[in-house]
Amino acid sequence: MAKDPQDTAPAAARRRRRGSLSRAMVVAAALELAREEGLAAVSMPRLAQELQCGVMSLYGHVESKEHLLELLAAAVLEDFPLERADGTPWQPALARFSASLRRRMLENGALAELLITRRMWSAGLAEVFEWLLGRMTEGGWPLREAVRAYHSVQTYTLGFVLYEIGRTTPRHEEEHRAWWRHTLADLPPASFPLLHAASGFVPEGAGEEQFAWGLERLLDGLAAELAAGTEPSG
Repeated sequence: MAKDPQDTAPAAARRRRRGSLSRAMVVAAALELAREEGLAAVSMPRLAQELQCGVMSLYGHVESKEHLLELLAAAVLEDFPLERADGTPWQPALARFSASLRRRMLENGALAELLITRRMWSAGLAEVFEWLLGRMTEGGWPLREAVRAYHSVQTYTLGFVLYEIGRTTPRHEEEHRAWWRHTLADLPPASFPLLHAASGFVPEGAGEEQFAWGLERLLDGLAAELAAGTEPSG
């Protein structure tokens, strides 16, 4: 089968025409590369290769590798999947936000680290944040404490899911349970009776059920604080 002349052309000849690149194209290509091969694969030379352009062409659209990573973090958070209805009580609003953030992170596992190490911000998330603060202040929260409660739920979600990613595949789950069986076998039951008694559920760890359990108790604790009469700080 004859080769396509494009395949045998020198690399320079295969480069895209001047002015045909955009920031949106750079970010989209970086997202695809990260999802397919992991965040470590995203480098400026590799991205230039994927986009068939020179490395310096990329710097006409992103300031640096760090700037590109911030743009990737923002892209993950755009079109945030959260139903925002007026009159939603603050607890269900925060619960939905947390569940949506968890789903988005699990869908973009290779990029979840960015939401921990870079600014967790986008135009879409700004709208979500404003809506959540509205739900909370209408529910009786002073604004300062509403922000603190939001950050508590956000950090719980980020930390949990970062731990959860990579631990929920069937292969890893079985390896995890096997590790616990071997570990408990080395612990004398007389000295560790509670660990042995809990051997059936100690390995469960990360997962949707544990996530929901912890989130519910976090929100219940916030509700108890509000009911006790939270006062504005500062």
